[in-house]
Amino acid sequence: MRSIGGHVSIAGGLPNAISNTLKIDGTGMQIFAGSPRLWFRKPFSDAEVSAFLSGIRENHLGPVFIHALYLLNLASGDPVLFEKSLNSLIMDIQNGARIHSAGVIIHIGSHLGAGFESVKDQLVAAIQRVLALTENCDLILENAAGQNGKIGSLTELSFLINAVANPRLKICLDTAHLFASGIDLRSPESVKKFISDVKEFNLLNRLVCLHLNDCASDLGSHRDLHANLGEGKIGLEGLKLFVNQKELVHLPLILEVPGDNKQGPNLQNITTAKGLTI
Repeated sequence: MRSIGGHVSIAGGLPNAISNTLKIDGTGMQIFAGSPRLWFRKPFSDAEVSAFLSGIRENHLGPVFIHALYLLNLASGDPVLFEKSLNSLIMDIQNGARIHSAGVIIHIGSHLGAGFESVKDQLVAAIQRVLALTENCDLILENAAGQNGKIGSLTELSFLINAVANPRLKICLDTAHLFASGIDLRSPESVKKFISDVKEFNLLNRLVCLHLNDCASDLGSHRDLHANLGEGKIGLEGLKLFVNQKELVHLPLILEVPGDNKQGPNLQNITTAKGLTI
């Protein structure tokens, strides 16, 4: 059975991610390993790790993904911001290893208009450094909508995968980001072409997760705006078409939708997601 879950809160302690997942009838989950608004990261305590892992086993949940800070930018030319980005990412991966996470998903960052060529060597070195200083947990690059120099096109992801050349480097595809970047998920021809491109870049074996989100912005707008399933510009038929591609049906689905009053994925969205899968 396909794993479907949402990004859930760990407010009050890591084990609360278990109850928050069960409330929305999820089978997998994504969390922040600390405050999403603060650089500071600390190791999970032994007690909360033990309680969390017990909850995972008892409720047959998984996989568990960690989402890195949105603040980080591995392409930053500011040495202070760059080091903060590296340090927070390393701590997230270390925490991920302790809770048997399937990986830490990151928004790579932005070249701020300077162009990918100007930052690609820095990115490769940064990713290699992070992987060298961690173990037992993958680093997962997420595709980008392309706004404000955000890095994460298929071409850029392919370059980084090949240049870093580490089996722990994986990829997550976000449906809202794909649509905003110009991939029309409502069109069978467009989806077929995209899957063909993924194969051509030899990235299929690196895919480990789909972020299942509708898109509140227009096709090709390069605006990263998520919507509840069926309430955006992709629509349920487009999302259903994409997630049921034979090359993608094995991938877990993680929702990052606003839900009710921007409280995050809810039971209704999870139920809708389950109805999309064949």
